[in-house]
Parts: sequence; structure tokens; C-alpha cells
Amino acid sequence: MLERVYIKEYVTFEEVELEFNEVEMEFSKGLIVFTGPSGAGKSVLIRGILSIFGYFDVNAKISEAIVNNKIDLEKYGLENDEELIFRQIKKNKNRYFINNQAVSKKVIRKIADEFIDYLSLREIEEFKNENIISVLDKIVKEKDYYVKLEDYKKEFLKYKEKQKQLNEILNKEKTAKERAEFLKFELDKINTVNPKVEEFDELMQIKKDLSKLEKIKEKAFEAEKIFEFENRIYEFLEMIDFENDFFSTAMNELRIALDRAYEKEEFLQSIDIEEVLDRLSKLQELIRKFGSIEEALKYADEKQKELNVLENISFEKEHLQKEIKKLEEELKQKASYLHQKRVEVSKIFEEKINYFLKKLYMPEVKMVLEKAPLYELGESEAKIILNDIDINAISTGEFNRLRVALLGAKLEYTDDEKTLFLDEIDANLSGEESMSVAEVLKLLSQKYQIFAISHQPQLASVANKHFLVTKKENKSFVKELNKEGRVKEIARIIGGKEKSQKAIDYAKELLKESNG
Repeated sequence: MLERVYIKEYVTFEEVELEFNEVEMEFSKGLIVFTGPSGAGKSVLIRGILSIFGYFDVNAKISEAIVNNKIDLEKYGLENDEELIFRQIKKNKNRYFINNQAVSKKVIRKIADEFIDYLSLREIEEFKNENIISVLDKIVKEKDYYVKLEDYKKEFLKYKEKQKQLNEILNKEKTAKERAEFLKFELDKINTVNPKVEEFDELMQIKKDLSKLEKIKEKAFEAEKIFEFENRIYEFLEMIDFENDFFSTAMNELRIALDRAYEKEEFLQSIDIEEVLDRLSKLQELIRKFGSIEEALKYADEKQKELNVLENISFEKEHLQKEIKKLEEELKQKASYLHQKRVEVSKIFEEKINYFLKKLYMPEVKMVLEKAPLYELGESEAKIILNDIDINAISTGEFNRLRVALLGAKLEYTDDEKTLFLDEIDANLSGEESMSVAEVLKLLSQKYQIFAISHQPQLASVANKHFLVTKKENKSFVKELNKEGRVKEIARIIGGKEKSQKAIDYAKELLKESNG
């Protein structure tokens, strides 16, 4: 509920300050009516208030509203506080704040939606199926019903996720064959080569060794000549009394080196150089494409996994289809139970709407529940039918009274205390019809805080707070009316500029009746 509103330099309003005495009303539950001559700025003012909460673009230099609703700001990434102050400042651009914490217009609107309902002239939000179904669910009042409803919602989310997975598979299936052929072609290029890690380096070394084979043979032959002098060296070392171990070790190492050289020579002579070069060429082609043999093998592993998925897609599709079918059957059973309970209580809601419609001099409506495709709340589709006519085709006056009746019928099933903004809810109504709307709105104001623009004396007479909006020299003003001021304003509405004594007397009578 709003406690205070302040707006500065807004269109034709220089400054607006709406502050309510806590002892009188707390600016909370109650009916707050704005009247005044056409063009004075009533709708502009309401738009100005709503713009603080992100419903319209801001044109005020500064605007602020203090709200006493308990909102959990932490879920919006803000710090909670005892107060809830919405503020907007316009310099080069609009900036929004909640308790001095900067926020976006989008976040402002989300938070405001928790405690504000703005009903414009042809707003049909409250007639939407989901909103009617939510009321019917509250009327059921059976603990087991709510458990089953929550269970259904969880199962439906699972069902939708499975459907999403199936759709993804079906989309993949369209291109799966072509993709699989491409992957096989890519894999074949790698698998045909069948590369091994470090193979390229090993082959390059063999190529290098082959290029030196003749020189190795030549040098090995020359190195062997040293053994012709081996005994002479031993004799020399013995003659000078020098230990010969070092020479013996060196000669043994040389023999080993020569043996290895001959083994390598024998190995290299068995190798087909053309095969080595061909193998190197194939490996080099993979390296050019993938950067390394390791990357080529990694790519092949990834593509093989993808190919396995594509080749198993039919199995996955059949498996998912079976799961979805089973879930759908279970959901239909649960939805059928929910639907039956809603059908049972729909007559209660219908009676409540018609109770208010009778007060509003309107024909009765029928509440019809039909079965629809499964959705998040079940299979129930609720419709309110007035004289077999679509509610979008009825007159504005009938439409507005039907909305009021619906709000009244929902009253005892609404937990949240909200602020309603009604834009000329009594437009195009006769005096008797206007009074009926006023009486029902007065009843609603026991739970709601209601802001309403009116051009009818009946609604103005039952208001808890009555504000007059006037305009002079292209400047608009708003002030709260006392009892005497209300008599004059209601008389003006009744009789126009020329407020006759008869109009004044009728205004007094209306106020007297509304105050008991």
C-alpha cells in the first residue's frame, strides 16, 4: 500500500505531495477518488504515480513513493529495509532507486507487480484462464488437493523437459544422416592412416639415418682398423708399467658401438625407403590439417563419440517417446482429478460473481470449464460467458462492471493486500449503475487500496479520500477536499458549472448516505 507520493515538475504539475494521516487512514486500505474538470490532469496524475513504479515513461524531475508492503528485496539482489522507498530522478536520463539502491526500470516494475494492479479501460488480465483457475484452486480448500496440484506441476515440468529433449532429437534426426556420412568420411581419412603418437619423429629419424647409411658403413670400416694395433697398445702400456684397464674398457665400448652400427645398418637395409616417405607424407598431411598427430587423434575421438550419438539417435528417440507417453498418461489422470474438483467449485465462484452482478444491474454469467491440452495447471480451461457474448465484444460500461464483480467474487480468496489503479471504472454508466459500482468498490476497499478516477458523483461520495484536480493558466493542482469542498465538487459533477441548490442538496444527501 502507498503511504506517500511526491512528484516535482511533472507535465503541468509543478509539485504534488499526497500524504495521508495515519490516524485517519494510513493511506492503506480504502477508496481514494480523483475528480475534476475534463482536461485538468487526473489521468496524467495517475500515470505520474504509476511511472514511479515503471508502468510508464517518467517525465517528472523527481518522484517518490513510500510503500508499506513487505517485499523480499533480496531475491532481486537488494538489501531489505524496514521502509520501502521508490525514487526516480531525471537529469540527462532517468535513474531509479529503491531505498537508495540503484535499480533498473525492469526490476522496479517486477517489484511493483507484487503489490500493484493497474486496470486500464479494456484490461482483460483478470479474465485470463490462469487467473480464474488460481481462484478455483483456492476455493477447493482440500489439503490433499494442493498436494496433488503441486505434484502435477512438478511432473508437468519433467514432461516438458522430456518433450524439449525429443524435439532436439527430432531436429537432429533431420540432418543426422548427412552429418553421419560426413563424420565417417572425416574419420576414414584419419583411421586409414592409423597414426601413432611419436611415430612421425621416429620415421623422420629413420629417414635421416638412411641418408647417412653409406657414410656410416664407410666410417665403421675405417674404425675397425684400430683393432689391428690393439695388441701393440697393450705391449706398450705393459712396458711403461701403466694400467691398461682404461684402454680395455674403451675398446670394449668401441666393439659395442660397432655392433650396434652393424645392427642398425642391417635394420636400415631391410627398410623400404619409398614406404617410409609415403608414410611420412600421410602423417604430414594430418599434421598440416590438425596441427599435430595428438590433435588428429583427439579430433577422431570426439567425432567418433558424435557419430555414436547419431547412430544411436533412433534408439534414444524411441526411448524418449515411450517415457513421454507414460508421463502423459499419468498427467492426464492427475489433471482429470484436478479438473473434476474445479468443476465442482466453479458453481460457487459463479454464484459469487452473479451476486455482485445483481448489485451492479447486470445479467448473470456462466462459468464454463472445458478440457484443454495439458499445460502447467492441468487441462482445465475456464471461460466466463455473458449472454453468450465474448467479453471483448460487450460495451465498456458492461465490461467495467463485470471486472468489478470479478474482483468482488475473488475478495475472500485473495491473500495479498494490493493497490488497485482503476481508470474511469464508472465511465458510461447511468446514475443507478454508478452507485452500484461505487458500493461494490467500497466493499473491495476493505481489503484493497483503490485509486480511481471518476466523473460520477456516486463514486466520489463513497470515497474515503477525495482529491480535486484543477487546472489554471496551464498549471495543474491537486488537493484533498474537506467535507464542504466535497459537497461543492459533487454538486459541480451533478450540475456542471452552475451549481444549483438542488445539486448541492443532492450532493449533501449522497455524502450523508455514504457516511451512514
